[in-house]
Amino acid sequence: MKEFIGATDETVISSTGGGLRFSFDTVYDEVLDEYQVESSREMLPGVERERGTMVYGSNSDWTQQDLEQVEDFISDLWMPRDRELVLETFRPYSEKVMTGEEPDATLENQYLPTIVFDEGVQKEKHRSTPVEVNKTEPGEGGIYEMGIPVTRGEEFPFLFNVHQKTPVTERRNELDNSYRSDLMRSLLDNRLDLLDDEELEEEYVTQYISQFSHKTSEDTQQEYISRRFGNDPDNLLVYSDSTPNMAVTWAVQRQLPMEKLNEYSRNISGILDNQCPSVQEWFNEQNSERAIDPVETPGEAQEDLIQYFEEEILGRSSADDVDFELAYISEDSEEGQTHATYSPVDETIYLNALADDWSSPTPSRIGTALHEIGHHETDPNRDGHGPRWYHAVEELSGEVIQNLEQELEDLE
Repeated sequence: MKEFIGATDETVISSTGGGLRFSFDTVYDEVLDEYQVESSREMLPGVERERGTMVYGSNSDWTQQDLEQVEDFISDLWMPRDRELVLETFRPYSEKVMTGEEPDATLENQYLPTIVFDEGVQKEKHRSTPVEVNKTEPGEGGIYEMGIPVTRGEEFPFLFNVHQKTPVTERRNELDNSYRSDLMRSLLDNRLDLLDDEELEEEYVTQYISQFSHKTSEDTQQEYISRRFGNDPDNLLVYSDSTPNMAVTWAVQRQLPMEKLNEYSRNISGILDNQCPSVQEWFNEQNSERAIDPVETPGEAQEDLIQYFEEEILGRSSADDVDFELAYISEDSEEGQTHATYSPVDETIYLNALADDWSSPTPSRIGTALHEIGHHETDPNRDGHGPRWYHAVEELSGEVIQNLEQELEDLE
């Protein structure tokens, strides 16, 4: 209102309380040798209105472009829900009617910085206030101060109308980034439903959502994960570059839903790490449920097969010394019994008597033995079933086959 009055030659305000006229004249001051603006204000009797307020202003120097700028400014105002504003311009005549609408959301009791005057001194304080929110397009966001636009062209797709003064710069066109963060974090924490699922990976979301529960609640973090990644947080495993390959390979082989933390920003990786079990935790739990009980008296056929593995398979390869032992391996798994497993602690390959009778050296059993010898030749925790393990098994298989072929040639 002050800006409008100051831009006119004359302004008349008529309301239920009466009328008031402001006049401005530019006069030349001979003493100061400069032009100055003289203003006057007077009460106007008999112009009271039954309801509403009318403001009439004129300026003989206004151009059509000036009037269009006024229209644009008025059109950008955030009208209260129970108010209506009519803008009439003359020469040429036009009329615009702005009415308040129900906002998409209202954030109650937002503790935000504001400007107050204490004994004539301007100070910044935090006070609780409601904030109205409307959804718009990305890049068209903005922040309003009691209905008047302060910033425009914000990257986030929301318009915020703060119901108290904002700590703007002197030119009233800029706010500190922390103010934007406060508004967006509160919106995401309270009304994540205003965003579509495909928007959750956009930077205007990921830079404001927080891994800290005092800024983004546990419930919101879990909802974010469920909607963005399509899995309940309890069922989504996470891992990083430091996770042992063995654990990652186990999860991959079982086609479990996983996300790699290193591929996301600090905020998102923090939320995933907070809310989801790690691949390492899952792997440890799986192995803790496995029991290995050595068979005290293997049968003659089993002893012959173990001797065959140790002499004929290991003997034809460059593998270090490793023991074979028949055992009962029980585990809680929906995928059936494990045929064999390597224990790096005691450097032993345990053959599962519950999954096979291990009665003779078939190609499948030899392949199982080479599979486990490959773990012995590499680091099971670090390499898992990765390239190093695969290369080791490939070399071991080649050595065994080559030596068998050589022995056959010698026999000829």
